[in-house]
Amino acid sequence: MERIAARDPAALAALYDRHASLVFALCARILRDRSEAEEVLGDVFWELWERHDRYRPDRGAPVAYLLTLTRSRAVDRLRSRRARDARMVPVDDESPSNEESAGVSVPPGDPLTDSLAAEQRRRVAAAVGTLADGQRRAIELSFYDGLSHSEIAACLHEPLGTVKTRIRQGLLQLRKSLNELYEGRG
Repeated sequence: MERIAARDPAALAALYDRHASLVFALCARILRDRSEAEEVLGDVFWELWERHDRYRPDRGAPVAYLLTLTRSRAVDRLRSRRARDARMVPVDDESPSNEESAGVSVPPGDPLTDSLAAEQRRRVAAAVGTLADGQRRAIELSFYDGLSHSEIAACLHEPLGTVKTRIRQGLLQLRKSLNELYEGRG
């Protein structure tokens, strides 16, 4: 991240090579659309380059910042799409369902990068799997489905404060788990 701040294009390329498949997988999970996921992937790395000064090392590892940025851009895109779709009148019923479009795959890379990305996804999934069911479900609805806290509370039939607490506690637990993982203690 220091080299990116120093405007070293090779540093951005190295970060992209190391984490692009993870960023793409998160985009694809949230958006359920390959072309939109590819666009957001490019947007995330462009923003990382252009707004490099927003990264704060004291707030987490670079990959955590990258995934937070990714989630934010993907949810923005999802909400924009939902608003646009709500204004449009459907022409036909032949568009693919969410289940059909959810089968988005990660673009192929070299075997080492793919292996490292698969290992990262496995470890993140394992960290999410350690959360209490209520925390996990609230975080999934927020991060993967792009729902607001109020929408999650309505969906789960739970008080807004409970949902906010579960998300906050779950994120703190994930941060701890992932920081240990990326600092070599996990």
